[in-house]
Amino acid sequence: MPTILDVAREAGVSQGTASNVLNGKGNVSSEKIKSVQEAAQKLGYTMNERAKTLRKGRGNIICVIIPSIECKQYRELYYSIKSFSEKNNYVVELLLSDDNPQVEMELIQRAKSMMAAGVATVTCLNQKKYNKAYYGLEKVCFVERKPVDGGEYFGFHYEKAGKKIAEYIVKNNYHHIAVITDSLEYSNEREFFLGMKVVLSKKLKVKIYQISTGLNRISHTLLNSILLDGEYDAIITSNIAFAEKVKGILDTFDRERKTCILTLSPVVTLPERNFVKYELNYSLLGRKVADKILNSPVKDFVMEDHLVENDGNRNWKKIELKNAPSKCLNVITLEGPEASIMQGLAKLYTEETGTEVKVSVFSYNDIYDQFSNVEFSNIYDVFRVDVTWLSWFAQRLLVPLEEVYSDMAQLFEGYIQPLIKKYSYVRGKAYALPFTPSVQLLFYRRDLFENTVYKRMFRESYKRELRIPENFEEYNQIAEFFAKGLEPDVSYHSCLTLGNTGVASSEFLARIFSHKKNLFDENGRIVVDDEAGKKALHELIIAQRYANKTTSHWWNESAQRFANGEFVMMINFSNYASEILGTNTKVAGNIGFAMVPGDNPMYGGGALGISQNSKKKEDAAAFIKWITKEPVASGMAALGSVSPCIKTYNKYDIINTFPWLELSEQCFKRSHTERVSEAYDKPFDEKTFLNIIGTAVKSVLMGSMSEENALNKAQQMIEREL
Repeated sequence: MPTILDVAREAGVSQGTASNVLNGKGNVSSEKIKSVQEAAQKLGYTMNERAKTLRKGRGNIICVIIPSIECKQYRELYYSIKSFSEKNNYVVELLLSDDNPQVEMELIQRAKSMMAAGVATVTCLNQKKYNKAYYGLEKVCFVERKPVDGGEYFGFHYEKAGKKIAEYIVKNNYHHIAVITDSLEYSNEREFFLGMKVVLSKKLKVKIYQISTGLNRISHTLLNSILLDGEYDAIITSNIAFAEKVKGILDTFDRERKTCILTLSPVVTLPERNFVKYELNYSLLGRKVADKILNSPVKDFVMEDHLVENDGNRNWKKIELKNAPSKCLNVITLEGPEASIMQGLAKLYTEETGTEVKVSVFSYNDIYDQFSNVEFSNIYDVFRVDVTWLSWFAQRLLVPLEEVYSDMAQLFEGYIQPLIKKYSYVRGKAYALPFTPSVQLLFYRRDLFENTVYKRMFRESYKRELRIPENFEEYNQIAEFFAKGLEPDVSYHSCLTLGNTGVASSEFLARIFSHKKNLFDENGRIVVDDEAGKKALHELIIAQRYANKTTSHWWNESAQRFANGEFVMMINFSNYASEILGTNTKVAGNIGFAMVPGDNPMYGGGALGISQNSKKKEDAAAFIKWITKEPVASGMAALGSVSPCIKTYNKYDIINTFPWLELSEQCFKRSHTERVSEAYDKPFDEKTFLNIIGTAVKSVLMGSMSEENALNKAQQMIEREL
């Protein structure tokens, strides 16, 4: 096995220099970094991470001890801990106990030998002789099952879950019940079963047969207990793995039997039809466990219970209609990822109500024309309105929500609070529900930004660290660095999206909002030709020098080209970012994202409102509430859209696939990019405003007008037109 000394000889440097390069330390030139990296690769040298840990003392390893990775809830718990920990530069070691106390004891010793910074464990050590097994580990979180002698515990309200499932049994008149749990010695299983008994014991006609088993024994147990010993009209299981086993056995041996299967389950993002699920958010649980281990001092690890609220029965069919549903609803929406997702999920609405949902899809310019003319027709029942157009169209096209919903406070429950003002209200009255909220984010190639050689070359050129740009001056400096060619025949460009005047104006506005929060002055006058405007336009002109020469016309095109590896960085809206993960993406695993330079991102996306001319206002109201609320909103996010609901951002499977969504939620609170003041009480023509700004931008970029003249003309037109 090659050593650091071998690498140093091959590279022609000292052992100290080689060590500094391989450990990311020291003030080493970019040429020597290249030489050492090439030598290490040629010789097949790898760092001994365990030795590094031992040299440092306690390491950056988090150990997760679970019974099995086959169980969905434990898999989700592990991946959630892993995702959060790795973002914070920790390594997660998965240890499987198979619910065997002796194996778990060995795994505990292994965690100690690794000098683990913390341990999260679903323990099977439920006897007093194991009381002191975890002594010596400073940070231990017990998950789902409480230890005999107490400790820092994380779980759910299992007794409540048992009661709710029992209430479902009673409501649907099931009488012969099999309850399949793991050992009742485990606290979660015991609490769940006791919760059911509290409710079912009051019903004399309900017979309960309780079966304790384990994942490895369940198939044999079921064959003997369920198929041979009795007929059950409902089977309750304490985890989804048991439920899947039950379903498999019944499908194989007794397909004709119609038995309702109810189960505790991790949160399911898209609907499944096999079981009645009572859902528990293991993603959020894992996040809380990881946060405790990483961010709490040892003294805060005491005998405390941390219980996450149950999600419960998330009803995909919760559609509120007082009268018989209409045959058809017509919806108009903008082309993009959300359009096809809406069309797909609308089929679930049709299955439940019988109402066909016809979704008409238009381009940005064409949909504006449709809105401008639609007040004279009754074609559409539901409008997807761009958030920036609400001011202009709301009173002309949309029904005030108070006319179709009786409880406005209940209507807005569950949404991210800052969205309600931006995506629903116009001049003090609510007209729409937030649907696909988005914000501008900076996306960048993490592999290029973190490349050791490039980082050193950047420092040699600009005398500062290569880092995520905090302002557009730094953005342009980084763009220049990567565009000038770092290696023979290799250069990377940044992206500008300049397809039409509306899109081009967003590139300018992103920059002007980095210099001031709002566009209006103390008198309420929109100002773009001030110092902030001049800086913004000049920064955009410089950015064009280092941008790819082939223009991106729309946000989805920019995202697709980023996925193809053409750009080192771009600014894009979060509702188009899923395009980065297309089937042929070349940047998977290397996608970095951050707040836009200036820390004041513009918001975009759309809201759903009800047409004043619709003859089916009740159906339209039911549809827009259904598709913008949980669980459907999370289903849209899982398919690549964006959700307005708080709960979506606690779901690991969605956040892990589209990690920028977590940042976008924070951006909704931080965006202050109003065009007009709250005192402005007239409809604001956003389309005209963007055309004015975009025309000025394009005139300068094409060289037909100076920066000063373009801004002066834009200011004059704004004052005349708006």
